[in-house]
Amino acid sequence: MNEVNSSTECVGCGLSAASINAPLPVHPKASAECFALYTHLLARSYQDPAYQHVHQLIVDAYNTQHPEGTDNRTIQGVGVCLMTLCLFLENGVDPREGPRLHKAMTQNPVFTWLKPPRLHGLMTVADIVTATDPREHERLLWEWGRQVWQAWAPHHHEIRQWITRGGYRT
Repeated sequence: MNEVNSSTECVGCGLSAASINAPLPVHPKASAECFALYTHLLARSYQDPAYQHVHQLIVDAYNTQHPEGTDNRTIQGVGVCLMTLCLFLENGVDPREGPRLHKAMTQNPVFTWLKPPRLHGLMTVADIVTATDPREHERLLWEWGRQVWQAWAPHHHEIRQWITRGGYRT
């Protein structure tokens, strides 16, 4: 009997992966396979102190590579992740500041919906899970973050204005 191996493509990032026959994730712009890899990365960063300092890069890169829609929750989620990606990559802010920044940014919202760029053809969570040690994991995460941030280049000016209006330069 021939066994058929089916694969799925993530609508958010384009990741093609073998089907794991899992329920669809809560995240509507992600395949179950892509979301499973994301949760694996999250678990790694929560469980191993050697990975925790770059946890926010996982959250921000993934969520801005999988923007969900135009509802207020999504606009806020993508907006704060884009703002912190900018601060990490352009201003040298430590990713460990991400949760504090996200909290402040949601209390003083300055963002609006941005039309997502094409986010396929970039690194994905599948590239990060291949890391064999914390140093490689961090290197890959920074590269992924840079690629996703660069994909949003048509909106960089507006995102930087949000940061300035919100007073998040540091």
